[in-house]
Order: sequence, then structure tokens, then C-alpha cells
Amino acid sequence: MPSRRVLKGLNAVAYPPTRAVVTVGVFDGVHIAHQRLIRSTVKLARRLDGTSVAITFDPDPQIVLDPAHAQPALMPLGVRVSTLHALGLDWVWILPFTARFARVTAEQFIRRILVHRLRARALVIGEAFVFGNNRQGDMDVLRRLGPSYGIRVVPVRQVRRLGMPVSSSRIRRLIGLGGLAQARGLLGRPPALYGVVVPGRGRGRRMGFPTANIRLIPQVLPPRGVYAVAVRSEDGRHVWRGVMNLGVRPTFGPGPMVCEVHLLRFVGTLLGRPISVSVLARLRAERCFPSWQALGQQVRRDIARARQLFAQFPRFLRS
Repeated sequence: MPSRRVLKGLNAVAYPPTRAVVTVGVFDGVHIAHQRLIRSTVKLARRLDGTSVAITFDPDPQIVLDPAHAQPALMPLGVRVSTLHALGLDWVWILPFTARFARVTAEQFIRRILVHRLRARALVIGEAFVFGNNRQGDMDVLRRLGPSYGIRVVPVRQVRRLGMPVSSSRIRRLIGLGGLAQARGLLGRPPALYGVVVPGRGRGRRMGFPTANIRLIPQVLPPRGVYAVAVRSEDGRHVWRGVMNLGVRPTFGPGPMVCEVHLLRFVGTLLGRPISVSVLARLRAERCFPSWQALGQQVRRDIARARQLFAQFPRFLRS
């Protein structure tokens, strides 16, 4: 089996892989439709005793092509790559998407990338996928050009749920509206927030509920409120159950949006460490309490409710 590799840049491929089976996409969120595509790629590569390759882009092409309407990513690039590898891919090739790259035509992409760099045997692609300058490369173009370059084109059927295609933009909308269960169904796992633990003001600790204060990367956030969550270390080896507050802490007066998590049965510090927070279920809306004591009583109820809910998510609480 070929070794797992991550390649960055147009000139990153020094030697073509053996019998490359390639798929192409942004793969933001690596949702269930992406997973079907990746598994089809891996399966065909193994059948051919070849190398499975995913080509992805950084930044998201929309940031270059239509920055006014660009949306935050569902996951950072590093998490995207590790999630793709976890599905069995051999290579993940990250191409820089620039204004110059956007002018590459569909045929130029096939010739320069798939043929000259990868010597691709097959291209596994979603039925609705488009690529190349002005999005001129669609399935009809691929079916016409692929065989002339010795590339077998393998279409993968679109994944639909509730009558609509599964897409990253649909998942972003669901998260923003608080549709956590629906987003989880489309992702195949709970939506997650990503950031680094930073120093806080110590209010939670003084109340008896120490929190990890998280500086989040730009991303789509669920509505303000209190949530049952699973916090995962960057290497994925440790998972802690917790209760997250996402909001402005109105009990303490007006302030900026904060993300803070009280970890259950945790001793130590995560200060300075990158973490992910899987958002399992919403416990309640954010509220302003008349006193610290009243807030503390509610936090105890939140923790008790979260403990009950964790039993519904055993698969997402394992390291």
C-alpha cells in the first residue's frame, strides 16, 4: 500500500504515483457526499493496485472568484486533510487557488495536472462537479476529453437528503440556524468548532466551574446558548465531555462574543493548545441571571442535563 502523503503546491509531485485514481474538490467539511466520493476513489485504486489521490484547493475558490459571498470554512485545512486521509486516501494534493489558476481551462487542468503530473488512470467525480475557467468543465466535457487522454471517468451519483443535495453551503445554513441534528446527519458526525485555548478572567473558576476559554478561528457558529459538547485534543487522543457557553455572558454586563467550555472530570490545563469542540446538543438559550448564585444553580442543572444527553452520543465520545 502506498504511504500517506500530503503535497502542497503545483510543483509538489516529483514522481507520478502508480496507477493514480484521482478525485477533485474542495471537500469542506468532508460531509457524507464527499465520503461517498472518497470511498469510491479508494475502492477503485485498490482494485487497480494503484494510488488514491484527492486534489483539493487552498483557499476555497469562492474566496478568489467571489469574495463578497465567500463563507467561512466548516473545518481548517489541516483537519480537512487528516479527515480525508482517515477515509483511506493515499495522497492529498493541495493546490493553491489563485486568480491565475482560475484562468486554467478544463482541458489544461486535465493535461497539466491529471496527465503530466499524476499520469491518472481514472478520475472519480460527482455528477454535478464543474471545474476550469468559467466552470466550463462538466461531466459532458470530462466524458469527451477523458478517454482521449487515457483517463477513465467514473461518475458518482449525487447524495440527497430530504429531497435536496448534500452540500457544504447547506450544512453552514443549518449550523447557523441551530439545526444541529440535521447538520450531524449530513456531516456524518457532529458539527465542530475549532480554536486555541486562551487565558480567561477566572470567573468560572471562582464560581466552582473552571472553563477553557477558546479563541475561535473564523467559522459558522450555532446560535448563542449553552450546549453539551465533546472536546477533542489536536491529536485526537483525548476526548473530554463538557458544557459550552457561546455568547456574550449577559449576567456580567455587555461584552464580546465568547466561547467557554467547562470540562467534566478534567484536571490540568489546555492553555495554548488547539482543540476542537463537537457540538452535540443544545441545552438552552443564553440568559441573564440576577446574580452569580442564580447562574451557578443553572450551571449545575445544565451539567446534569448534559450528563443525561451524553448517553445518546457514545460514538462521538471515544478517542
